[in-house]
Amino acid sequence: MEKYYTVDSSNGLVPFCKVLLGSYTPDQPEQAIFLNQIHPDGLSKHGYNYLYNPGLSMEESSGESSSLMISLIFELVRRSYFPEKPSRYQSLFACQQLSEVKQFRKLLADERNDDGIRSASIYEVITGETVHFGDMNLLNSECPILELYRRAHLYWSGIPLNDGEEPFWEVLIPLPVLIGQRIPE
Repeated sequence: MEKYYTVDSSNGLVPFCKVLLGSYTPDQPEQAIFLNQIHPDGLSKHGYNYLYNPGLSMEESSGESSSLMISLIFELVRRSYFPEKPSRYQSLFACQQLSEVKQFRKLLADERNDDGIRSASIYEVITGETVHFGDMNLLNSECPILELYRRAHLYWSGIPLNDGEEPFWEVLIPLPVLIGQRIPE
């Protein structure tokens, strides 16, 4: 069993709970059939928000739209070339070290302009499953589309961006997963 660390940005974790895949059924029958075909086991909360959430849409100039596009491109590359890797739509995100998850929490709070995230709890995540390490610096669409495609391949290959910045490794842990204890701060 390996131990990693995650930020409880939605304030929904408790010590020693199990995080499961959720079952979501779109109102449109065609979408419901399609979602069940591509992810019959369900979606994580991230998967719900980035793939299915009917409240989000692709708008031309929003940062949210860019995040949705990046997630979809990375998922399509994974399905096509790295099917053995865990889907970002069915995983929990974590870091290897406590210092890294604290840094991630600060980045997330700054990105969302949400002071509540700055004090979000950190929990251990315990798994015996095979995880994936991807450089979060690759999840950036401020580049030509061919470069984004290349970055998706690097991400799933576990290769860092090498743009002069240190890699920031996120750990994708397939669900279900056991949450450990809350880290006191």
